[in-house]
Amino acid sequence: MRQQLPTAKDTAREKGNVLDFGLYVITCSVPELGRDHIDVAAAAVEGGASAIQLRIKRRSMGEALDIARKIHKLTQAAGIPLIINDHVGIAMASRAEGLHVGPDDLSVPAAIRMLGPGKIVGKSAARHEEVRRAELEGAAYVGAGPVFSTATKPGKSPVGPARISKIKALSGIPVIAIGGIDAGNLDQCIAAGADGVGVVAAVAMAEDMVAATRKLRQALDRARQGQTAPKKITTAAGGSR
Repeated sequence: MRQQLPTAKDTAREKGNVLDFGLYVITCSVPELGRDHIDVAAAAVEGGASAIQLRIKRRSMGEALDIARKIHKLTQAAGIPLIINDHVGIAMASRAEGLHVGPDDLSVPAAIRMLGPGKIVGKSAARHEEVRRAELEGAAYVGAGPVFSTATKPGKSPVGPARISKIKALSGIPVIAIGGIDAGNLDQCIAAGADGVGVVAAVAMAEDMVAATRKLRQALDRARQGQTAPKKITTAAGGSR
């Protein structure tokens, strides 16, 4: 008989640890401003981010791993998780807390098997069937969007906050809204039911990245007042965090 892989939720039921991904800052490189992934991550950590995702493209594996390890030192010191986008090898070698995959990337069950217990595996899911599949496969959360227009997802039409509400109604795991989110529209995502927001340009392109992160954090805290408590992302105790 084929052995069933434990899901993130299974592990959490056994161990009881939860994480809040309220303000999920995704790194990028902005050469025109003299900023790289480590700069963005450091500012986001100082400003109060709940989690960091390293989304690194067009770098050698060695360079990407070096960046991941340096960022992981920052996130560990702050007590927040580091999630690696797409690169399972970098997630494993850097001992990051988890991995984020897209619909066409490594499957969630394969990622869980490779990373081992106590790790977070999130998945991008914009359509209803993708959300259901991600949860059934054992994803710890789904990233849904783009909610608003964004240069980081060219060619993709924004789904709007209403889609977040529909996805939230279907999902038994946390929903992170992403795409074109800033301090001025973050409240629409939380009002629609998002458990957290993922941001890129709102931090990386800001004149003062630390201040921008703090402003986002304040906007999140205000938006959450009076709302139902957000679902939190589950992971096992005794892991790398």
